[in-house]
Amino acid sequence: MSSGKQPTQSKLGRNLANMGVGGISGTFALTFVYPLETIKTMIQMQSEAGQGTSFGKILKQRIQSKNLMSLYKGLPAAWCRQFFFASLRIGLYYNYSDYLQAKQKKTSLSALESTLGSLGAGAIGISAVMPFDVIFVRFQAENALPPAQRRGYTSLGNAMTRIIREEGPATLWRGIIPAIGRAMSLNLGMLVPFDMCKKLLVPYLGATKANVLLSSAVAGLGASFCSLPFDNAKVKMQSMKAAADGRMKYSGLLDCMMKTVRNEGLFKLWVGFLPFYAVIGPHSMLTLIFNDAIKSILDTHR
Repeated sequence: MSSGKQPTQSKLGRNLANMGVGGISGTFALTFVYPLETIKTMIQMQSEAGQGTSFGKILKQRIQSKNLMSLYKGLPAAWCRQFFFASLRIGLYYNYSDYLQAKQKKTSLSALESTLGSLGAGAIGISAVMPFDVIFVRFQAENALPPAQRRGYTSLGNAMTRIIREEGPATLWRGIIPAIGRAMSLNLGMLVPFDMCKKLLVPYLGATKANVLLSSAVAGLGASFCSLPFDNAKVKMQSMKAAADGRMKYSGLLDCMMKTVRNEGLFKLWVGFLPFYAVIGPHSMLTLIFNDAIKSILDTHR
């Protein structure tokens, strides 16, 4: 009796472990790169307003005003978002990968299987955490707004209750289309190249830490390039306010991207690429390295 239940229990435990490790590794990585994420958002907001700025200029201003800790504004909302988002987008991907490998009796997925798994896990993950994502973006956007235009949220709970009361519950899912696009492209650009690079580098580097490090660096670059246009649109849509006549500046993802290209230029879809890569690159590397290490430990104890 007990031997019949053991495989099911082991499979459930591994699935939960994949999700837990994904959430922990993603949250751990975010804590280190969060100030860079805030600066990236400030650059996007100021570009939209026609104000040229740079990573170095913003950092210098914060140092001179002795206000570096403002770059951590909204961190609790970011932790909540990242833990559940990473648990789903990374955990579900590896659960899907484990399932197909066991069913088809093989050691790796095809490019198509990896692509479909990464896209699906990314879409499910961000859809589940959208309220935290909206609040997280608004906290960061405060740093780029004049004092008179700031919403003045004091905490995660205060932000959520005020948004529901002042703008309606649906606002917590504002920008979900670009958010899904960002999450899917982020997962596609990170997980698929990581797994493929690891496999391709085995003949040269073996299954070593150097292999994982190099593969994760490639994954970070791919994730940054693929997801930044969607991230740019998501930030603008989630932080926008209604005009005096009640109209919103952007009606959707395509409208936001077209207006960005028309008003700011094509390459402004990738505005803030360096700080974005400074966020996504190390974040992807830390997440994947930590995730890979824990998965290896779990594999040896199966």
